[in-house]
Amino acid sequence: MFGETISLRPLIVMVAVVAVACSTTVSGPAFASDETPPAANTTAPAGSDSTSAPTPRAYVPTMVSKWPLSTVFGIETANLSNSADTIANTGTTWIRRNGLIWKDVEPTEGARNWSAAAGVEADMIQAANRNLKFILIIYGTPNWAAQFNNYMCSPIRPDKIGAFAAFVRDAVARYSKPPYSVKYWEIWNEPDLAGPFTSSPTPVIQPYGCWGNPNDQYYGGSEYANVLRTITPQIKAVDPNAKVVLGGLLMDCNPTRPPAGDDCRRGRYLEGILRGGGAPYFDVISFHAYDFFGGALGRYINNNWFSASNTTGPVLIAKTRYIKSLLNQFGVTGKLLMNTEVGLLCYECSVAPPNFENTKAYYAAQAYSAAIAEGLDANVWYSFEGWFLSGLYEPTYTAFKVARNKLGGADYKGEVTSSDVGASGVKGYKFDVNGKSLWVIWSLDGSNKNITLPGTPSAITDALGASVSSASTLQLTVKPLYIEW
Repeated sequence: MFGETISLRPLIVMVAVVAVACSTTVSGPAFASDETPPAANTTAPAGSDSTSAPTPRAYVPTMVSKWPLSTVFGIETANLSNSADTIANTGTTWIRRNGLIWKDVEPTEGARNWSAAAGVEADMIQAANRNLKFILIIYGTPNWAAQFNNYMCSPIRPDKIGAFAAFVRDAVARYSKPPYSVKYWEIWNEPDLAGPFTSSPTPVIQPYGCWGNPNDQYYGGSEYANVLRTITPQIKAVDPNAKVVLGGLLMDCNPTRPPAGDDCRRGRYLEGILRGGGAPYFDVISFHAYDFFGGALGRYINNNWFSASNTTGPVLIAKTRYIKSLLNQFGVTGKLLMNTEVGLLCYECSVAPPNFENTKAYYAAQAYSAAIAEGLDANVWYSFEGWFLSGLYEPTYTAFKVARNKLGGADYKGEVTSSDVGASGVKGYKFDVNGKSLWVIWSLDGSNKNITLPGTPSAITDALGASVSSASTLQLTVKPLYIEW
């Protein structure tokens, strides 16, 4: 999490998912790794439009073929222990946590103060006890290893990369076994940010990396590849089943179609990793894909990727396709793809403007159906507590649960086309869920439209879990519908 450069200028079991009201307040940038979030609040922030949200409800049990069912659904939290049951009751598969801070555990080279990680250790145990897959971010350069003095986001001095590898090896040895059972190791967060950001050190936690090099054609990606080349053999030697996850890439702009007056060099960081020979040294590509509220119900935009609600749908689509194209270009196969930060942001909003909260809830349905359609292995909501009002408070909490209930175990079968519904300006996806057909569909262009379905559905549910009368003709709006046959 740090946010994009914003161009708004420019075994057979019955699983019963029970809705639980989300308890959270708004936060700004991510909490310190082990910092306790503000006191809980059972309502959305003042100024939200969530008063129209339905009362949370229980959902029909779903048959799944194995337990735990692995899905794309994930949530990042600053403190899982504070809200473990509420988060687990969403049906999420993934928990992402930022994270294990190197400088705190190893303030002096060669020493280990594991008590400094007590908070994140407790969260690992909470996740393991609930069969949640835990993505642990390791970050925070101690000053004795930093290229930029007193910046914990700093890239590591070349002569200290071996020391970092030794630290990561020890962390894997400690946390890959019960009661922690961590298997996904994310090496830093947003390393493709340039830094330092100011002439003097920022006195707050920096939960990102400032490893980007604006003077390099590929923004320093090869330097990150060098780090991977050193640490990955150490990780695999301790736990051959461990997954090495690239530090979540901001991917601020599309280098194949840069914004006007911008060469988008920072968008070439992943290419730099691949050109630097990094491909054999990671298992998972992690990236971030935020959209920004467009001021009206159902509207959002990401200008740096020429993406919008009424043209393309969620920006994760464009980013995923760019990554796949790049991997194909370099002949790289077998990598998992995870969007480890997804959300709708209200940039610089102190309170939620009208229509924002409902737009965010609709966005959740769209983003998760798109993530499955694009073949992502995880799509992690950022965050439970919230950043620029992105939190999983109502009605988005309910929308997340409905999406997970409807789409858990879904297999993508194709897009819903205009010819399928007899109307243009629609967007939707076809899925097979446990042998039944399910569509997710909404008005792309924002206008209400009458559509005709190829038969009468067995059930229609909107993004917030409310039943809609089943008929072969209906009116489609920006609120996504789940249509089942």
